[in-house]
Amino acid sequence: MNFNLYLDDQTAKELDRTAKKLGETRSGLIRKALREWLDKKTLGSPGWPRLILEWQGAPDMKPFESYRGDLLAPHEHDFS
Repeated sequence: MNFNLYLDDQTAKELDRTAKKLGETRSGLIRKALREWLDKKTLGSPGWPRLILEWQGAPDMKPFESYRGDLLAPHEHDFS
């Protein structure tokens, strides 16, 4: 779907600079910002962003739990 969006000059210039810096298009940045805003407003409560919720992990990364064996046992506290 296409639609027109009118921005004040300062906002448009800042959007152009940011898009160029990030290697994105203006439309792409607006689309991402709108998606993020809609996710926050339509999920009913603040929570994790969709990007985090849908993340499947890195295939070459060891599971976090695999490091538990490297932990030291806690020390007994002298006053317990």
